[in-house]
Amino acid sequence: MTDIADEVAPEEILRATPPPDDAGAQTADRYEWQAMMATADVLALYFQSLDDAGNLSLSDEATVVCEHHEDWSIVHNGSTELVSGKHREASIAPITSFRQVLNEAGVLHLFRRWMALERTPRCRVVTTGGLAGDGRKIARGCDQLREDPASNAAELLALIDHFKAALVGQLPPDVAEPDTDGIRSFLAGLRFQDAQPRRDQLPDLAAERYGRPVAERLGRPSGGAAAWQAAFALVRPRMRNAGPSVGGGLPVVLGVEHDDSLAPRTLSVRDVDIAVRFALNNLAGYAPLPRIIKANRMAVKMSQGGCSDNAVERADELRLQYRRYWRARLSHPNTGDHRSRLDNILRRAVDEATDVVRTETHPWGAQLWRHLSEGLQDLEGQTDAHGLSADLLLGGVSELANTCRVWYTDRFDAQEMLRQLVAGEAAS
Repeated sequence: MTDIADEVAPEEILRATPPPDDAGAQTADRYEWQAMMATADVLALYFQSLDDAGNLSLSDEATVVCEHHEDWSIVHNGSTELVSGKHREASIAPITSFRQVLNEAGVLHLFRRWMALERTPRCRVVTTGGLAGDGRKIARGCDQLREDPASNAAELLALIDHFKAALVGQLPPDVAEPDTDGIRSFLAGLRFQDAQPRRDQLPDLAAERYGRPVAERLGRPSGGAAAWQAAFALVRPRMRNAGPSVGGGLPVVLGVEHDDSLAPRTLSVRDVDIAVRFALNNLAGYAPLPRIIKANRMAVKMSQGGCSDNAVERADELRLQYRRYWRARLSHPNTGDHRSRLDNILRRAVDEATDVVRTETHPWGAQLWRHLSEGLQDLEGQTDAHGLSADLLLGGVSELANTCRVWYTDRFDAQEMLRQLVAGEAAS
């Protein structure tokens, strides 16, 4: 451990003490969830630095240091907090034992980092998993010690003894046994943030849960998604030790460093303030790209029924081929009668297929398209179908859909939806 003078601030101890390993920064790109949860902390820190009018406090010194000692660390006016992020799948049982708390929740690693940092930081576990049994008891004991550090309640004293015994059993032989006062002090500064959103849930709710409060305080309540995306874009590279630094990629010459070695991992609330305010002033740049669909009634109906963009593109091309086929036959006698009979056959096929796939609970247009693709192969080449291929027959169905005689959903105002798409420039 680096020699550090007495009475040094916790922040200086955090920055000056080298961690025993640095695997986190190289593997952090596999832990998108950790980056998102670190972003939630960044936005919380930023929110606390704003007054009610949305002005950033100039006296506040708040930063987040990613992948240094722990998954991320909070520094606020010299005080520090180490945060361990642990993602657990829904299928994994809650944390119920002292051993699980130490190993699976990362508390053992937190304790060893806390000792290396001269017992100065607070510590926090952020996890998607739940707590039960002894895991829940430890969390409650930490809360109790935080409220009353001098508490000597019998149940609390027994909990401290059990935790100490479990901890000592997990420490390497060359590590000195911690004293009871040290255990009490560590637990008083430990918090559990359990049952957090999982990786499959977080992207959908992050803007509303974490971005909106910040956007509201800055007077742009509709900008939650922009605030979240702006902050997340700052955190992700720093979780990989790839944030900006003064020297960039320039080599070190004459032994003179261009910048603090932690600069590529460090994010300040002032950086967040600039990025978030820019995002809120340019909301359109952070809005999801509109889904562009073809500007015809057939495409609107198929899209409304749940058909894929590829299916819509294929249907539209077959529709145009079908139209070209009949345009070439305009000079033949009785063309109109032949087409009418074929339209009746196609409508009957659609009617029968609809009875098979239609449901009240979810869109059924994609199922109808697949069913027709298979069923019309039986008509291919037949006299009633004028010898047309299955693809051209599908083109006929698509043409009927474009003239509002075939539907891929229950009937709706397709023309009005098409008008809205064109007005919104979301059609091609």
